[in-house]
Amino acid sequence: MSLATVTVKNHSSHDIYIDGDPDWDGQALLIDGQPLQRGYRLPPDWTAEIGTTWRGPGSERMLGVIFADGPAYGQDGDGFYRLSIGQLPDGGLLDVTDGDGEAKIRYTACPQTEWAMLIDFADN
Repeated sequence: MSLATVTVKNHSSHDIYIDGDPDWDGQALLIDGQPLQRGYRLPPDWTAEIGTTWRGPGSERMLGVIFADGPAYGQDGDGFYRLSIGQLPDGGLLDVTDGDGEAKIRYTACPQTEWAMLIDFADN
């Protein structure tokens, strides 16, 4: 079993709300090694690690994560990104493989290895 890990850095002036994508029913998302029960608030200038345990070879869709600029995302309130994270088919590095949305924050994805990456948030 492997651990797919995303280091999330908040360099924005907003809290970032992290949650598992509700369409990924069987996903056990971890925040700093602990199971995520509900949304997690990441204050400015803080860092967290999100991830999931993975059995077998890597895939393009290993994690489904929502990053929002407020707690009322998806309710015609705060902006958010809904991202799929997995291994790229051409190089095998962990990266954002699909996603959409818009928010007051922007992100930069930095693949590092097959099982680790960095997402850095900043103000739009």
